[in-house]
Amino acid sequence: MLTATAERRLAAIVAADVAGYSRLMGENEVETLAALKVLRKDLIDPLVAGHKGHIVKTTGDGLLLEFPSVVEAVACAVDVQRGMLESNRRVLADRRIDFRMGINIGDVIFEDGDVFGDGVNVAARLEQIAPPGGICLSEDVYRQVRNKLDVAVYDVGQQRLKNIANPVRVYRIDLTPQAKARRRFAEHADWRARPLGLALAGAAMLSAIVTAAVWFGLGRIPAPQQQAERSALEAATLFPIIAVLPFANQTGDEAQSYFADGVTEEVINALGRFKSLRVIGPNAVLRYRNQLAARVEISSELGASYLVDGSVRRSADRVRISAQLSEAKSGTVMWSDRYDGELSDIFAFQDRIARDIAGTLAANITQLEGRRRLDEGRPDQTAFDLVLRARAIGHGSSRAANRQVRELMTKAVELDPNYATSHALLAEAIYSQVVQGWTEFPDRELARAEDLARRAIALGPDEPDGHRILGRILLIRAEYEPARNALQRAIDLNPSDANALAVWGALQSFIGDLPRAIESLELALKYDPLLQPNAHFDLAISYYLARRHEDALRVVERGISRFPNFVMFNVPAAAAAAQLGRQEQAAFYVTEIRRRLPQLNVDLLGSRFRDPAHPAYMREGLRRAGL
Repeated sequence: MLTATAERRLAAIVAADVAGYSRLMGENEVETLAALKVLRKDLIDPLVAGHKGHIVKTTGDGLLLEFPSVVEAVACAVDVQRGMLESNRRVLADRRIDFRMGINIGDVIFEDGDVFGDGVNVAARLEQIAPPGGICLSEDVYRQVRNKLDVAVYDVGQQRLKNIANPVRVYRIDLTPQAKARRRFAEHADWRARPLGLALAGAAMLSAIVTAAVWFGLGRIPAPQQQAERSALEAATLFPIIAVLPFANQTGDEAQSYFADGVTEEVINALGRFKSLRVIGPNAVLRYRNQLAARVEISSELGASYLVDGSVRRSADRVRISAQLSEAKSGTVMWSDRYDGELSDIFAFQDRIARDIAGTLAANITQLEGRRRLDEGRPDQTAFDLVLRARAIGHGSSRAANRQVRELMTKAVELDPNYATSHALLAEAIYSQVVQGWTEFPDRELARAEDLARRAIALGPDEPDGHRILGRILLIRAEYEPARNALQRAIDLNPSDANALAVWGALQSFIGDLPRAIESLELALKYDPLLQPNAHFDLAISYYLARRHEDALRVVERGISRFPNFVMFNVPAAAAAAQLGRQEQAAFYVTEIRRRLPQLNVDLLGSRFRDPAHPAYMREGLRRAGL
């Protein structure tokens, strides 16, 4: 029952907060507060007033806004985010302030200057799942603005929001320059893109040229070996699926998050080696860092039956790690353990976690396999820390990040020349440098990467990283049989290695086994939805060649949304749209190809496929599209 001072009415609610606020405040509290004050005065407050809204309340790093019109609410949010993009151009990357925004419309209660109700709660939850610089809309908001604003909006599907009883269909506004040109297609519900996660920086045009080179070669692929290839794919659904949630960083220092994330990834890698288990990849679980989502919701989203979680506390050379395994639906704890000791002994504990979890779920796992690291020399402590830092950065996200990873791994190799992982990661970073077009000497650098990969294998023959990167290098050189052998070994060692499964899928596509290619690539993206664009591209091509044109369009539109600079997506998009008779849509992609891939030679496209019908069908689709 409402009080005498309460008022119920329909309103559009915008919830906003600053992404990474705790880190910004921890690094420079005075500067952060001053920057926020300037943004409020010069940008946000004038825009809110100009769109007939008002600020209900502030919460340090957050704002709650109310508008009488949902169109004004969305227009204001778009103007704020565009203003932030302009403002951030003059700010160092690590000091930029990025807002996340959620918008909902509903019946709310105003009382004593505050606002309450499910309409507010949904807006707040939408803000929590929005990427930095992004805006998420509820379906009710989208229906009212879809034909009234000049922005691109993408359907990201039904989402379960924390403490909201029913799933909410969510739409995300894309403010990238490429998005506006695609906006007119976004309302075709039968092919609308459904991005999986945050918009990431894609490859530059040179990377597309190198990617295309893999497709444009003139040589024939050797016939595949005629023996049974029982791999992880055929039995993927027969084994328990485990998700290792991000270990909580309890150091009190946000800068140490890389260490907690690194421990998480090491446990994932260790578990992935057990052939009776399947493990969700690290990129898929990192989005749950610092979230309090229900275990049932997480397990449902990830398709996992069991969850591992824990915490890490590090101080100088001491570390404390706790971990537990629970059954997802019931929440029953099946195993737990804690390690408290020297950082140099962390490797033994990581292996014990993996061995004990595997033993709990699959009693037939041999203790011998679980003790692989205990019988090996342990890496230098500093080298191990550098590996964790490099993994946290990622070698393919940007040219600067790639250079930083190469510098870290070069140092790790110098500190411990016998540490196989550092050699493999350095090889992988150099490989990315080549395929992204970030070197003037690709042949020389690729040869160097191959040497490092083979050195990693020699140092750690039972570690999958070296075999996986060697398979990548051999595949780009069109050495298909050696690539097959290397990738098969990597998958045998770790059946949950999403990257190896993705490269294996690309190889299967080239040799003409489309069902196996699709199966492998789908499984790779299930284990790690945030794989690099090549995996999405290869899946789209395989779908297209299998005449699954709707699926091909779905994948490429999702890929374009997440990796707008990976221009090769436009090739299967144009062909698939043309095969479906959507000529206007196909013409748009052809325009993008002509503008951004002027070197594309349709007659050479896909000439490395073993089955000549496959490149012919690709050329047919592109010619129907008008290329």
